[in-house]
Amino acid sequence: MPQDEAMGAKGTPVASPRRKVYFVSLGCPKNQVDTEVMLGVVEGGGHQLVDDAADADTLVVNTCGFIDAAKEESIDTILELAQQKRSAAEGDGSPAKMLVVAGCLSQRYPDELAKEMPEVDHFLGSADQLGLAKVLGGQAPRMGVTALGKRAYLYDHTTPRQISGTRHSVYVKIAEGCDRPCGFCIIPKLRGAQRSRTVFSVVQEVHALVEHGAREVCLVGQDLTLYGKDLEPRTTLEQLLDALVQVDGLRWIRLHYAYPTATTDGLIERIAGESKIATYLDVPMQHVDSDVLKKMRRGYGETQVRDLVERLRNPALVGDAHVWLRTTMLVGHPGETEEAYRRLYDFVAEEQIDHLGVFPWSREDGTVSALQPGRVEEERAQERAAQIMALQEEIRTRKHARLVGRTLEILVDGPSKEHEWLLDGRHEGQAPDIDGTTILTNGEARPGDLVQAKVVQTGPHELVASLDLDVEPEPLD
Repeated sequence: MPQDEAMGAKGTPVASPRRKVYFVSLGCPKNQVDTEVMLGVVEGGGHQLVDDAADADTLVVNTCGFIDAAKEESIDTILELAQQKRSAAEGDGSPAKMLVVAGCLSQRYPDELAKEMPEVDHFLGSADQLGLAKVLGGQAPRMGVTALGKRAYLYDHTTPRQISGTRHSVYVKIAEGCDRPCGFCIIPKLRGAQRSRTVFSVVQEVHALVEHGAREVCLVGQDLTLYGKDLEPRTTLEQLLDALVQVDGLRWIRLHYAYPTATTDGLIERIAGESKIATYLDVPMQHVDSDVLKKMRRGYGETQVRDLVERLRNPALVGDAHVWLRTTMLVGHPGETEEAYRRLYDFVAEEQIDHLGVFPWSREDGTVSALQPGRVEEERAQERAAQIMALQEEIRTRKHARLVGRTLEILVDGPSKEHEWLLDGRHEGQAPDIDGTTILTNGEARPGDLVQAKVVQTGPHELVASLDLDVEPEPLD
């Protein structure tokens, strides 16, 4: 049967029109992978992707439902697309629109959204990417959100996927869901239980991505360090990495996200010693005060946090390598006293972490933390976050200044956002989109090239490096 036909009520083929589809993808890199799977569904079904909502007859938004700010962004985007749909219905000259809402927000609030947003034609959940095919074929009910169980959907190397960003740097989801009982987190209810792809599946996908130009793959999952515990036979992240470093043409394997107490010495040794694994690790620590961590249900305390930082800097494990550490901290959690906050602030000052994000606690219905006493006023939580980020900016300024005069290997991302005659790139310690960029001067290169460049100037967020290695560094202010 042709791809643009469906079966009618009596079994006779009924033409299903080719649709023009416009996407908005919100949230984390894991959500980006989900969107790219849906893009593959669109193209695999013979439909057309368009870059302008006005040209589309189908509007799809892949939502995030993690914290208040993300939920608000998702709602605002849905309302904007709903206005596009209304304008088309009123005769603005654009095609009539069908509005589809997918992802974590619809997984979390399916009935509420369906009631409050009658203008939405179809809802899909966080594991319903392939359900978009039936929506586009006119065969789906309005509510297509499926319950998350142990065997909920997870894409593999055979799934159609259309890369939406650069081809030289690509996210690869190696697992979905989470079994951790963190008190503040709603992810297990949005994504389901931990489920891992096989080593074979991940390696096959990475092979295909490298054949199409990938030089860097960023492995993502809610907790990479629990990868493979649900497989039979049980598999580990270290075994997956040992297989991936055999892929010819791959330069950097980057890891997002590890759990503090599950980051093994073997993993650290591979990050520091294997040339294809970026000397970089993203480990959300959330806090350092033991009492706050207990209230968060993280399963560790201050001793374990400090031990991890020490191990990442221990010459016995990392040799001469510098492992770039990224972490996130959560301030204003119920029970965070001024003393506990000060302990966190002092930890950040002492440990001089390379990359740090700080977020005020957000009360999420359905979480343990939402029921705990000892609330911190929202304004005070915002102040605490701002204070730590100001401290971190000072730390990054000093750490970046020490790089002046050094020659670094840079992965070129493309033309600079700062100036058309410059290039944007990243060194091994800079992950896409979150750790700043290295602006390249005095030379030419193509996206995906790996080049040598000398750091000539720095700031708290960006580096400036010259492709002319003989250039002298500029004086710092």
